[in-house]
Amino acid sequence: MYKKHWEEFIEGNNAALTFVYEPLFQPLLFVALKYVRNTEIAQDITNELFTSLLESDIADRQSKWGQIRDIQAFLSTIIKCRALDHIKVEQNRRRLCDENLTNPIFTDEKRKEELAHLNVCILQLSLEEQKLVQLHLAGYKNDEIAEKQNYSEKTVRNKLSLSRKKLIYLWKNLILILVWQL
Repeated sequence: MYKKHWEEFIEGNNAALTFVYEPLFQPLLFVALKYVRNTEIAQDITNELFTSLLESDIADRQSKWGQIRDIQAFLSTIIKCRALDHIKVEQNRRRLCDENLTNPIFTDEKRKEELAHLNVCILQLSLEEQKLVQLHLAGYKNDEIAEKQNYSEKTVRNKLSLSRKKLIYLWKNLILILVWQL
């Protein structure tokens, strides 16, 4: 039914994806809903899938998806993976928040001192780097940070890598200064 339209989409006709979207949106939405149990999030996951398909390069489409026979099964698998990823991210965010609030390690004076030193190092970064690091420490994935900051995911990955290197350098120097003061 929509295999012909899928092939047209693979060849570069973005409008053909509409004819794949219409019959598959509802079944894919139910797959996402089965995992995330929230209609809005399920709709977002399903819409993001089709948006990412539209944004894909024609050469990538042909090399990655040209040989797919069961389109619905393929897209259902992607939806399932994205839903599970969403669940993992949310669980990690909740765990990090709970740890920050309840973990006795954070009430320990030495730990508080280390966190204060880390914050001093973070403040030495540029405002842009500080924002990226804070979002990263809050549990956001690179693609989420990219969306919030209007960057590509690769740019976020590169900027975080450079920020991490700066933080390591600053941390080592701060530790040396503190040891030297003793």
